[in-house]
Amino acid sequence: MRTPVILLASGCFNPLTNMHLRMFEIARDHLHRMGQYDVIGGVISPVHDAYGKKELISATHRLNMIKLALQDNDWVKLSDWEAKQESWTRTRQILQHHQNVINAYLKSENNINVNEADLNWMPDNIHKQCGTNRGVVVKLLCGADLLESFGTPGLWADEDIEAIVGEHGLVVITRLNVNLPEFIYNSDILTKYLANIMIVTEFIRNEISSTKIRRALRRSESVKYLIPDKVIDYINKYSLYGSQNTKYWTQNETFDFQFLPPNTIHENPLNDSPNSTKCLYICNNSLFNRPRQIEKITLNTVDATLKDYRQLLRPGQAIKIDTQPSNKSRNDNKKETSLERPAC
Repeated sequence: MRTPVILLASGCFNPLTNMHLRMFEIARDHLHRMGQYDVIGGVISPVHDAYGKKELISATHRLNMIKLALQDNDWVKLSDWEAKQESWTRTRQILQHHQNVINAYLKSENNINVNEADLNWMPDNIHKQCGTNRGVVVKLLCGADLLESFGTPGLWADEDIEAIVGEHGLVVITRLNVNLPEFIYNSDILTKYLANIMIVTEFIRNEISSTKIRRALRRSESVKYLIPDKVIDYINKYSLYGSQNTKYWTQNETFDFQFLPPNTIHENPLNDSPNSTKCLYICNNSLFNRPRQIEKITLNTVDATLKDYRQLLRPGQAIKIDTQPSNKSRNDNKKETSLERPAC
C-alpha cells in the first residue's frame, strides 16, 4: 500500500515563478514512478515578513500573487499559516504543524476542532483519498541549494536537520552535474536518513529564478511565460519590484543626438557652442572599415615631437610614435622618430 504524501515548499516566493510550480509536477511524477508513495496534494507556504531578506515585499502581496497563480491548479494549495505567525518560523515547525493538523483532521469524526483556514490548504476529498487509518507524511520540497545549506556552519541546528529529514523527508529537485550524493555522504546526519532523501534530476534545464525576475521587472523587460500572466498583471497594477521606476531606455523615450562629419581642422570639443553638450564627436559610419593611411614624419629628436605635437592632431585620430634607427642615424648615431597616423 502506498504512503499518502503532501509536498510542502516553503520560501520567499518573491515572486512565485513557473519554475516553483514546475517543481511540484516533477516531484509528483518521480514519487509515483517509485511506486511507494501517493502524492495527494501540494502546499506552498510563504515565509513571514520577519525573515528579513533583501527586496522581500510584504506577505500580503506575496499571498495574493500565489492565490492568483493557483486559481487553475487542482492539487497545489496555498497555506498562509507561516506568513501569519507573529514572527519567523523554523522549517521544522512548519512541517510538523501541517502534518499534525492533517492527521488530526483525518482521525476526527466531526471535525469540530479543525480551523477553517487549515481546510483551505488541505487536498480536496482527503477523507476519500486517505481514509481514517492511513497517516499522511508531509515532505519538504526544495532545491539543491537548500540541501547544501545544511552544510553551512551555524545556519541549521542538528536537531532541526534530523527532524526535517528523519520525521518528514526531502524531495530535492536538482540539475545535471550537481554531485549531491557526495554532499550527503560527507554528512553523518544525512547519511543516517539517506532513505528519506529523494533526489530528482530535472533534465529539462530551467534557469528561472525570482532574483532574475525582479531584475527584469526593474528594467521593464518582459517576464511573460516566466511567471503566470495573472501575477504579471498584479505586479504591474501595484508597481511592485520597481516595475515602473526603470532607469533604462524604453521605446517611448527619444534622445537628441547630432552626428558630425569628420573635420580636417582640429577643433576643441569643449568649446562654447550651445550644442556642445549634446553632440558626439565621432567619425562617419565607415570608421572601422576604412583602410589605414600611414603618414610618417621624420624628426630629429623625441623632444621635437613633444614640442610640435599640436600640428599632428586630427579629430578622431590616434598617433603612434615609433622610434627606430634609420640608415642615416646608423652613421651619425642619431635616431629617427616615425609617427604612424591612421587616417580617420
